[in-house]
Amino acid sequence: MELVLPYHFLPFFGFLLIGVPVAFSLGLASTYFIFFSGTRIPPLILMTQMYGGIDSFALLALPMFVLTGELLNRLNLTQKLINVARALVGWIKGGLAHVNIVTSMFFAGISGSVLADAASIGPIMIPAMIRERYPAAFSAAVTGSSAVIGAIIPPSIPLIIVGGSMQISISGLFAAGIIPGLLVGFFLMITAFLYSFFKGYGEIHRFEGVVPVARETFGALPVLVIPFLILYGILGGVMTPTEAGAIAALYSIILGIIYGTINGNFSLSEFFNALLGTAKVTGSSLIIVGMAIVFGQILIFHQFPQDLLELVLSLTENRVLLFLIIVLFFLFVGTFMDAVANMIILGPLLMPIALEGLGMHPIQYGVFLMVGLLLGVITPPLGIVLFIVAPIAKTSIEKTAIAVIPFLIAELIVLALIAFVPAVTLYLPRLAGIVG
Repeated sequence: MELVLPYHFLPFFGFLLIGVPVAFSLGLASTYFIFFSGTRIPPLILMTQMYGGIDSFALLALPMFVLTGELLNRLNLTQKLINVARALVGWIKGGLAHVNIVTSMFFAGISGSVLADAASIGPIMIPAMIRERYPAAFSAAVTGSSAVIGAIIPPSIPLIIVGGSMQISISGLFAAGIIPGLLVGFFLMITAFLYSFFKGYGEIHRFEGVVPVARETFGALPVLVIPFLILYGILGGVMTPTEAGAIAALYSIILGIIYGTINGNFSLSEFFNALLGTAKVTGSSLIIVGMAIVFGQILIFHQFPQDLLELVLSLTENRVLLFLIIVLFFLFVGTFMDAVANMIILGPLLMPIALEGLGMHPIQYGVFLMVGLLLGVITPPLGIVLFIVAPIAKTSIEKTAIAVIPFLIAELIVLALIAFVPAVTLYLPRLAGIVG
């Protein structure tokens, strides 16, 4: 630790404090360490590790799923998902809050992105909730917290990055993310119901019957089939996640041509804009991945994970206390650092603690790592989703951050289930034969 702390972490945080973007802070800190710490790591490692980290067939799934989400979002097909959710759960107390959450669960199976979820659903659902007497901050908090589901239920962009960078089966991670994603949605709905019931939020709607539900579901079927196509292909062993992403992207292009022809809302220029949006998201993600892998490899070379494991286990070997320490650490780093960068940097560091101290399986750990760090997107001051939903609701970040606390607690309960109940993440991978 005598080299890592002053020559690696200190420059990294120094660059962050003066406003250097996270990706470049990681790269500059790694460069500083290699040239000034006296390490035996050759400078060439900067380029070879950076290239090797992103030269991965598994990571090729990333642009495929991003393109799928971009195309379907530009087709305005989110409204079809909302209509299905409204017919299914809109009649329950706190109806529009439940519609918001269930729509996020549907959209998660398409976009795989927290930000895409919040940016697509927020402009539609938040104004609708405010019109039905839900407080603005509550409406924003529901949207922001449910957007987290967008990266848990597969296809998940963060899970692709975690699996690709840490050599964990992406198929296994996809299967492992289904039950936790559904549990997050369920616990958020319970929270929304209790708040709406005791505080009198929202208007009461009656259940319109099975026929409207069937009609809306049939209307959204071309969109709803995408997550089932992806999951059946991967879990059935028919295709890899990368191949599934390519098929989903091709399907969304065909859907775009059909819907664009019918509705006149999709043109060649829109298609190129979708490609441009995909390139921006993929490029920004991969540059962080490349830089963070170099940063992490330096830590591994100097045995920082082992030193950290010994330090933590010297404090306590109690599983509950270890869990609390890790979660508090997740929430702390999530307040000022990008979630994807955290996953790549902290993943290898905390893996020995999770596997040895908490007795986790690598796939279980991958989901635990992702969900824990994703909670940073709804915690200030760098809770990036809060900066998306609060302006839509025309309320302050501070009020939204306070309103999101009950939903954050609900998601922490699911995180505890992921950590202490292996079946939550491992049941489906075992059923699919991915895990023995």
